[in-house]
Amino acid sequence: MTGLVGLATVLLGAGAASAAVYPAGGSGFNGGPEGWASPQAASCNLPLGGLCTANAGYDGANGNPAGSLALDTSILVNLGGLFKSNATFESPDFTAKEGGSATLALERQLASGNLLDLTPQGTYTATLIDRTSGVASTVITDTVAASETTFSGKSGAVKLVEGHTYAIAIAAETSSSVANVGLLGSTSLRFDNVSLTVGTTGGGGGGGGGGSSSLTDKQLTTLMQNSLIGPAVIKGKRIFVKAKCPAKVGTACKVTVQGLLKKGKPATSKRTAKIAKGKTKQLVLKVKPKLKAKVAKKKRMLFKQTVKAGKAKATVYKNLKLIKRR
Repeated sequence: MTGLVGLATVLLGAGAASAAVYPAGGSGFNGGPEGWASPQAASCNLPLGGLCTANAGYDGANGNPAGSLALDTSILVNLGGLFKSNATFESPDFTAKEGGSATLALERQLASGNLLDLTPQGTYTATLIDRTSGVASTVITDTVAASETTFSGKSGAVKLVEGHTYAIAIAAETSSSVANVGLLGSTSLRFDNVSLTVGTTGGGGGGGGGGSSSLTDKQLTTLMQNSLIGPAVIKGKRIFVKAKCPAKVGTACKVTVQGLLKKGKPATSKRTAKIAKGKTKQLVLKVKPKLKAKVAKKKRMLFKQTVKAGKAKATVYKNLKLIKRR
């Protein structure tokens, strides 16, 4: 399967610009693989001997929010060699209804599990394949370290030709840099919120509609993935966290933020603020009295962010580092 994530471009003003997001409005993987597939079986090997398995497929339990593509590697017998696993993810084909500059974007995460002592790392290349011309363009090349345990975004620029048929591919590899005899376990390299966004200037006539008039729930979700800015700061019973309304939303955002011990278990009060497009605002959350001791011990906290922009709505989760200050 191949996964790529694109930032949604929306109207920046009345009669200014329109945008399209591929494939099929962007791939959030919230309910399934959305047509992504792996054209070849994943592979894993231990050159010095041992047994490992690799699987490339849909992970419904993990993502931002839940749902992602994953290269899962399991070490079953380890004689001390360095392991390496490979897989390719590929999107369904789509036809560009317009040409011009586009942004290919995605979020990725490496979950090292109990193989952390092998210091695994993930590497991947995101490619845009032009089925019509037969040309493949490398858009993103990236390495994910063992310490990068939360989903974070990457993007790259590319150009589309109107009427051409395309697909997105991600060639993923997980490997270790330290050998350790007998250490068994599993690790996962995951990809989420993949989309390719292309915008073209349009003529303009008339009509109302602000920047968010064409913004869908999925596009807003993509735009808001990294809008909570870490680290969060905890002072006594209050937590300070910064939220941003991306300029590409095209209008002000109504943002509600709450700190969680885990999904479904609130640790703080909710705080709602209206934030102008392109601006950042600090929100102050109050820790629930009964959970103050638990929160004080945490080094990171999960935050739930509910956003409204025009008619679009989105809910995203972000895990941020907690800094304690007096």
